[in-house]
Amino acid sequence: MKRLSVLGLVASVFLGLVPATSTAVPQGTKVQSYKAGLDFPIDMAWVPGTKKVFFTEKNTGKVRVLAGRRLLGRACVDLAVASDGEQGALGIVLHPRFKKTKWLYVMYTNASPEEMRVSRFTVRQNRCRSHKLIMSGVAASSGYHNGGQLEFVGRKLFVSTGENHDPAQAQNTSTKLGKILRFNADGTIPATNPFSTANDKNPVWSYGHRNPFGLAHRPGTTKLYETENGPSCDDELNLIRKGRNYGWGDNYVCGTGRGENPVAPLRRWSPPIVPTDPWWYRGRLKKLSGSLYMGDFDGNLHRFVMNDAGTEVLDDRIIHRGGPIVDVSKGPGGWLYFMTPSEIFRIVPD
Repeated sequence: MKRLSVLGLVASVFLGLVPATSTAVPQGTKVQSYKAGLDFPIDMAWVPGTKKVFFTEKNTGKVRVLAGRRLLGRACVDLAVASDGEQGALGIVLHPRFKKTKWLYVMYTNASPEEMRVSRFTVRQNRCRSHKLIMSGVAASSGYHNGGQLEFVGRKLFVSTGENHDPAQAQNTSTKLGKILRFNADGTIPATNPFSTANDKNPVWSYGHRNPFGLAHRPGTTKLYETENGPSCDDELNLIRKGRNYGWGDNYVCGTGRGENPVAPLRRWSPPIVPTDPWWYRGRLKKLSGSLYMGDFDGNLHRFVMNDAGTEVLDDRIIHRGGPIVDVSKGPGGWLYFMTPSEIFRIVPD
């Protein structure tokens, strides 16, 4: 049977084809609805120390603003997006010094020309102003395998791109398809990137990716984690290293890798579970602090217990089961939040 697409599967579950169930979170905590009635949110970004949250709406192209639990009627920005399949308004991230710079970054499928873009906006009075194009020209015409996530690590902007249904592109370090890319905050390309030369700066940081749908880093370190959607097998959790090959390419065989010295994932799922955007949580809820969390479209919220170095998964615990999860993040109050196609939840003390 042909595997459902990432966001297509979300829509199927959202329409009620898969019943939701629940399991207990750790003793002394509870799952609480934070904001319901949302229109296919994909990714959220919290302004630390405030109750303000920005999030993307996949199909409308809007970046919405939550002030506490109040959804502002006016969007920060309304982007003209293509929204078929896995296209739309996808990743969002704030500059690490957002309170000073006011810079907000969005990754989306531009409608015309039809391509993946990353844009930087300056936020004033909850409106996205002063648009600057950070990345453009990444093919998105297939409607699938767009990637679409953003993450700041060490004040560098990391961008995940899918291979646009062309596996050979994942092994080609001269293209932006099927890659994790690394930019400076202003959109320029660091000379220290692994494939940069004096005369040709290259944004590629790692390659051999199929559809990297999530990025997260461990606070206080430069360790970057990626979740990746496989074909009929091999959904992955990866620790991303500079210049390395993560094995997707033409004629891929389940459980292996293509190209030179492919890196094995930290965790592999076959059959697929469709993992989404993770978060390394360090916050007020001590019972959950110090672990990497990830949702999947089967409705599971995973807690990965790691070794001290963060280089090995010691345990994969399901701490909650419900509707499909598209994002995990830290949010207002310092609690752990997760998002479904219609609602934001958080885990708080019971």
